[in-house]
Order: sequence, then structure tokens, then C-alpha cells
Amino acid sequence: MIHAVIRRLPLMAWCLGAAALASGCEAASVPAVTYAHYTVTCCQSSDVNQLYHPGEALVVHWIVSPSTRTASDAAITLTLSVTLQGAYASVPTLKIGGPAAYTLHAAAVTTTDRSPTAPTSVIQLPADLPPGYYNLATKVAMPDDNSVGGASVVQVTS
Repeated sequence: MIHAVIRRLPLMAWCLGAAALASGCEAASVPAVTYAHYTVTCCQSSDVNQLYHPGEALVVHWIVSPSTRTASDAAITLTLSVTLQGAYASVPTLKIGGPAAYTLHAAAVTTTDRSPTAPTSVIQLPADLPPGYYNLATKVAMPDDNSVGGASVVQVTS
């Protein structure tokens, strides 16, 4: 009988070792590395909820918000653009989408999805810009030809 127990000792030792490993005695796992990731959207409400005058600068303050952390270490380049088109006599006329007499562009702004800094875009309004309603279109473009955009109505008064 003792001889049978001694023969089984290596098997029992192996089973006990396997059980210890299964119960959490294995080597500590290495935590996954993650990177900060941000989304960029337009824009502060004060950028559109005010009256503008010819000769002023229309400044768009982009909003940067933390997003889900990512395992990828590659930053994605974002190109931010702003276009102002008008003048329209009324908001309904603007929404119909007739031809615009003026089209003004801000210089494109480049950032990445890793930057927590909120960029700005600036359109200098000409001194002779006629009063009316203008379509302020914004876009965030990515290198893979995907983009997201939006539009707001701003008013220019004399």
C-alpha cells in the first residue's frame, strides 16, 4: 500500500502545482498601455450667439473633450475648417440654400486626436461685408477621408 502511494507522489505533486497555478499563483500580468484620446467639435455657443460687425474677426473656439483611452500609439491628424457664406435676407432664405454672394474661409487648422489644447479658427470679416444672415459651416476631417461637420447661423449687422 505504501508503495502505491509513493508511486503516485509525482502525479499528486503535478496536480497540486497545476491547481496552484490555476488559482492565481501565476506570474503577474503586465497592465496594457493606453494613450489619451480626444475628440474635437465645434464650437462654443458664444461664437454663434452674438452679432458680428463688418471689419471684426469671427473666432471659432473648437471644443476638445477627453474620449475613451486607446491602445494605439499612433496619433490621427485632424484638419479643422470653417467657411462663412451669405449674406441672406432671412434664416429661411439661408436654409433654402440659394447662391451666396460671399464665401469666406478661415485658414485650415491642423491638430491631432492626442492634443488636449483647444484650437481656434479665425475669419476676418471684410469692412464692406453686407449685413444679413450667414451660414457658418465647420468640418473636422481625418486622413482616411472621413469627416464630421455642422453648421450654424450667424448674423452680421452694420
